[in-house]
Amino acid sequence: MRTFVWIFGAALALSAVPATAGQAAAARPATDEAEKPSEKGMAALMQAMFKVEPLTAAQRDRLPQAARLVASIMPPGTMAQVMGGMYDKMLGPIMAMAGEASSGDIARELGVDPDKLELDDEEAARIAAILDPVWKERREAEMASAQRAMSSVLSAMEPGMRKGMAEAYAVNFTASELTDIERFFATSSGASFARKSYALASDPRIIAASMEALPTVLAQMKSVEADMKAASARFPPRRGYEDLTPAERSELSKLTGLRADALREGMKRADEARAKKLIDSSVE
Repeated sequence: MRTFVWIFGAALALSAVPATAGQAAAARPATDEAEKPSEKGMAALMQAMFKVEPLTAAQRDRLPQAARLVASIMPPGTMAQVMGGMYDKMLGPIMAMAGEASSGDIARELGVDPDKLELDDEEAARIAAILDPVWKERREAEMASAQRAMSSVLSAMEPGMRKGMAEAYAVNFTASELTDIERFFATSSGASFARKSYALASDPRIIAASMEALPTVLAQMKSVEADMKAASARFPPRRGYEDLTPAERSELSKLTGLRADALREGMKRADEARAKKLIDSSVE
């Protein structure tokens, strides 16, 4: 179950890589196809972040036994099944709630400041129907598409997960321990556990119990945010465009491919956005 959560988080992190590692390449026009960030390049970058030691001879000897155990826990199709269960029991209700029109949705459709538009649910639904008579059907189709996409992504990751888990088992368990686990899995109770262990991730009882800690988690997140601000406050303020020397401005233009006026305006907008975020956070 924990492995599933970690892997799913890794998939989300991978989707964010272009905004960080690929930022420099994206900031300037690509003059050649080879300069554009590729899926393989991003995958190689992520793999490089998690380098592992080669298996020892003893670990390689245990690998076939470990692979058999993992196959019991994660037979082909497991991740698609888990995704279906999670969607029905957890993501489905959340996405259904998100599928209702809100003031924020209407503000985006009208191109106005969300803070200046206050609508109740009925008003938002009525405006959504005016702007797009098939609003609800469109949202449902989008959510169904998202479910298929997530299921497809996890299914594509499944063989690699199985391989990695087998290696992890071979490294972390002795041959004797693997034998004991395999013997347990051979029993009816063990087979039931192996078959259901991943599906339990979407059990409503686990989800509901986890949600009990939500107020504590949110409170701790605020504390973490405050600690991060305090840690940053002891450093000098970020430099704006006007704080840079002519040589630094020239180098920045050369590195990014952006002209001086674009850099000046962009850095100003970024500074204003950071300031607004600090103000909004203090209000909260």
